[in-house]
Amino acid sequence: MRPDTDVQPLRGSLGEAAFERLREGIAGGKWAPGERLPSERALAARLAISRPALREAVKRLEGEGLIDVRPRRGIFVRAASTDGLSNSFERLIGTDFDRVNELLDLRRVLEHRSAYLAAEYAGPGDIADLAAIFADIERDVAEGGTGEEPDVRFHCAIAKAAGNTVLTHLMATLHGALAKASRLLASRLMESTHYRDGMFELHARIFEAIRSHDPKAAAQAMDAHFDFVLREFSQYRARAGES
Repeated sequence: MRPDTDVQPLRGSLGEAAFERLREGIAGGKWAPGERLPSERALAARLAISRPALREAVKRLEGEGLIDVRPRRGIFVRAASTDGLSNSFERLIGTDFDRVNELLDLRRVLEHRSAYLAAEYAGPGDIADLAAIFADIERDVAEGGTGEEPDVRFHCAIAKAAGNTVLTHLMATLHGALAKASRLLASRLMESTHYRDGMFELHARIFEAIRSHDPKAAAQAMDAHFDFVLREFSQYRARAGES
């Protein structure tokens, strides 16, 4: 979230006003799906309300399915109004590797354009967000994790930087549809140093191209990323005896 410089004290029901302000920000793409909101203290100060009033607003947002409150991790934006679509995709795909491959092909097409537009339109705040998420990927993998959760945030942040709210929420929906298969594949593929190093290098290329505002290079790096994932996925299926 970019700093607000014109926040005025809220009137009337503070919790209600905070709820409306935050809901408008989420609907308008101020925070991308998967993005972590500022801390409770920071949000309360930004909205000039008490923390109890903010908690009231957060509870309502969670009840409407706009956010996820994760203990000890923070508040994260959900893909707005796409639960039905996400659930339909998830039921269709599950861990069916043929369907996973098809969805990865679809993501390749969408994210080519997403990376191109992000490199063209990303502002300083977008670049800072991507840098922080990229550091999270590096840290998670170094600590023995798969990097799956920050990877989702990285791709959603690219869609947000592209300036297309519909694309941002669609990307979050597609990531949700791939959740089960992604966890399975990440646990297998990330065992390979070759895969870990390749993914890190490709994410770095995407980030550097966007930071340099080079749309063509960003789109090419994203294509290379998906070519690598699809190739490694195919090889994994062959080793596992999947047709």
